[in-house]
Amino acid sequence: MKLESFIGVLSTMLWLLGFVLPSLVPTEANQQVFLPSNAAQGLLSRQKRRNFLLEELRQGNLERECIEEQCNFEEAREVFENEEQTWEFYKTYMVASNITNNLCKSAPCWNGGTCHNTLSDYNCTCKTGYGGKTCEIENDMCASSPCKNGGWCSKEATHYKCSCETGYYGQNCEHGPQDCSSHGQSCDQFCKFRHYNYVCYCAQGYKLGKDKKSCVPAVPYPCGKLSVPLATDDSDLIIRAIIGDQLCQRGEYPWQVLVKNDDETVCGGAILNEDFVLTSAACVKHMQFSTVVLGEHNLEEEEGTEQVINISRTYIHSRYSQVTFENDIALLQLEMPIQFNNYTSPICLPEVDFAEFFLMNSEYGAISGWKLKQGRVEQPVMLGVPYVPYIKHASCEGVQSFPLVNRMFCAGFEELEDPLCSLIRGSPLVTSYKGVWFLTGLSLGADEYNCNKIPVYTKVSRYINWIKQIMRKKHTRH
Repeated sequence: MKLESFIGVLSTMLWLLGFVLPSLVPTEANQQVFLPSNAAQGLLSRQKRRNFLLEELRQGNLERECIEEQCNFEEAREVFENEEQTWEFYKTYMVASNITNNLCKSAPCWNGGTCHNTLSDYNCTCKTGYGGKTCEIENDMCASSPCKNGGWCSKEATHYKCSCETGYYGQNCEHGPQDCSSHGQSCDQFCKFRHYNYVCYCAQGYKLGKDKKSCVPAVPYPCGKLSVPLATDDSDLIIRAIIGDQLCQRGEYPWQVLVKNDDETVCGGAILNEDFVLTSAACVKHMQFSTVVLGEHNLEEEEGTEQVINISRTYIHSRYSQVTFENDIALLQLEMPIQFNNYTSPICLPEVDFAEFFLMNSEYGAISGWKLKQGRVEQPVMLGVPYVPYIKHASCEGVQSFPLVNRMFCAGFEELEDPLCSLIRGSPLVTSYKGVWFLTGLSLGADEYNCNKIPVYTKVSRYINWIKQIMRKKHTRH
């Protein structure tokens, strides 16, 4: 061997000894002088790694990245440079290597989201109203239009709320009301499910006909029936509604009530039966010596049809709000029973589904009452508008100075100067069905908003159970 070669080999050996010997010096952590034979053999026999020098700057290498080391998805991607091939390899690699990710330990999901580990990543299942990789984005929950059947959506803190059109219910207004006609019943009025079948029944003062579907009068003055024939036909009534000539005939609205406090006219109302009148809570909340006048038509004349009866007890809805006008409804119990005649008779109280599915899906209703201006009666003769269009909630919402909740509805003329804007509070809005009139609303009155705004009504159908419960409790007079 030449001297130069020998010096080269010797230098290399000395360099290796300088690298290895320090690792054999005893330390506090390891007092062994020699490695076990199997460990030493493993150390001496280890092969040189590919791309050992500056490996991160070189092209990806499968042996280096995933065999000599534990690799992640991105490192495997550097080798295959193809998303699909990388996934196929990595799924098998994870199973073979018995490797499991637990990225969920760091709780990456925000706003109450639930984390799930995957082979190479994690997924967040977000709560309603949130989205994004980590549920960090607050969604517009109404953007997907979750409310069905014409319902309108309102966004709340962590969820949305659907307010349904009349006749529909459910979280997304997905359910419709009970429809007797769809089951072949074609009831004149109401129906209920009994013994696996739909059975027809009738309002106060009616009984089922022989066909078990029609409703025929059972008393001289059944609810919702006119005893005095009108002097005008339907075409004249439509003209009357449009041109503003709303003076009505005597007996045209026999259920109309005038509520007075001493001698002051304060409100309107509707006769429900011989003992009870329905009116506005705002009218009677502070009344002390109050009466109702029935069979009234012209306030400046004694026409011989009037009945004046004292109010013995007032039932105001417990959740009535003077600020928002919600639950603006009250029952008046009378000291003496009403004597029914051609000019004084009750209005029919509908069932809930019947009102919201049939009546309030009609095109028109009718309203009656007297006009007030600055607290005084402007027109002494009773007014009546026989064709009052129902208005969809979406067209009416936001027009008033108070929130329009689902216990209210709108009816009136959107394009004409509205003849209803000054009617006294508690004026009844009624709807005809197969020749019988049913109570659907009570006017909220004109003293709270201007005449250029669409009139709003308390939706009577939402209070049927409350009304019936109070009237059932009446056994003795006070």
